[in-house]
Amino acid sequence: FKQKTAYEIASRLVGSEMCIRDSARTAQDQPYIHRLTRLGVAAAEAGKGIEFADTVSSLIWGGTKNWHEGDLLANAVKLAGLDLQQLDQTVVDETPRLELVIDKNQADHHAVGHWGVPTCAFEGEPFFGQDRLDVLLWRLKQHGLSRRG
Repeated sequence: FKQKTAYEIASRLVGSEMCIRDSARTAQDQPYIHRLTRLGVAAAEAGKGIEFADTVSSLIWGGTKNWHEGDLLANAVKLAGLDLQQLDQTVVDETPRLELVIDKNQADHHAVGHWGVPTCAFEGEPFFGQDRLDVLLWRLKQHGLSRRG
């Protein structure tokens, strides 16, 4: 039995708060959603998707006014161990590919019967809503997830 990290089992885990966008349900007054979801995919591909989602969502929904102005977003991304300028360049260089990843993530969410965030699915089992994240963690631990150390 080999202990596994979240990144080792990621191919069986669907969902990331910053990597889905339901274009049919996205309001027209969401000026930052496209950039944020593309940045989220780039962060996940850099191995820092969870950290990115944590720091950026805390910035956005934690009460910071004008979170999109100045260096606030760059500082949150830096706390996740990433460089916003590099992520933005990835977004510019690879927008079509990142959009395909986002579309696939959204299709995977629909396939397990949910839309919105936070939604995760592991091996076909959906975990929808913040109150189900502890159950998801329990399920992942059953499959060998361990704390990095």
